[in-house]
Amino acid sequence: MHQRLDSQVQQISHMETTIAVSGQIDAQVRGEIQGLKDTVEKNQESVSPTIAEWQRMKTLGLGIAGLIAMAGLTIGGIVAYMSETAVSGIRRWLKIP
Repeated sequence: MHQRLDSQVQQISHMETTIAVSGQIDAQVRGEIQGLKDTVEKNQESVSPTIAEWQRMKTLGLGIAGLIAMAGLTIGGIVAYMSETAVSGIRRWLKIP
């Protein structure tokens, strides 16, 4: 019976050690996660102005591209209209029916 009690004492001691180590590991993992979270937040704060600037540049670029497209369509329309007018004017000048 004495041997059985010794065995149970050893098992309890081993379980206590396992629980203590598990608690330390959990604490270490929580610490690492908190450190990573802090790093990500810090990096996000430092990169946020740059991202905002790139988004502004992208919007500006799209606006400029839209203006160029509208100008191209307008000039194309004007050229098409003027070419019709020019053809009729040249025909009238050359007296071609």
